[in-house]
Amino acid sequence: KLMNQEAFQIIATLFGGLAVFIYGMNLMSDGLQKAAGDKMRSILAMLTKNPIMGVMAGAIVTAVLQSSSATTVMVIGFVGAGLMKLPQAISVIFGANIGTTITAQLIAFSIGDYAWIFVFIGFVMFFFLKKNERVAEIGQILFGFGLLFVGINTMGDTMKPLAQSPVFADMMMQVADVPILG
Repeated sequence: KLMNQEAFQIIATLFGGLAVFIYGMNLMSDGLQKAAGDKMRSILAMLTKNPIMGVMAGAIVTAVLQSSSATTVMVIGFVGAGLMKLPQAISVIFGANIGTTITAQLIAFSIGDYAWIFVFIGFVMFFFLKKNERVAEIGQILFGFGLLFVGINTMGDTMKPLAQSPVFADMMMQVADVPILG
């Protein structure tokens, strides 16, 4: 019974961390779109005239949004709206894949250690300084950014004890050769 309770706690915490991570990513993405919205469209259109600049733009946007999928969806929307042509979109999507590695580097720099500072400052700006729309948008971005790292930290802390568990290690070895189970 104790094992079932521990397993439930681990699963609940893992999914709770995932929910905070996804919410933070969405909150940050929404804040960025509000803050940059039309400006981002015009800047992307200008930067993507040159493929190398397009790659750099895609990498930067993805590093900021923390999601190559979000960047790709935005770019597809721009192509659909006629704001970009397919060759421009390809360079941005290529850059988005590079930008994903920047996100991994941010995690390696242990920015998550300061997540609660981002959450607090962003929260104050987002909820208490709404009179200044620009400050509230930046607060939303910071709040989402902080929550994203709180979610990552929660999931990581939950999974650390499993790394020492022989049962978990054995289970991972059993699914290693079966991609669907993995």
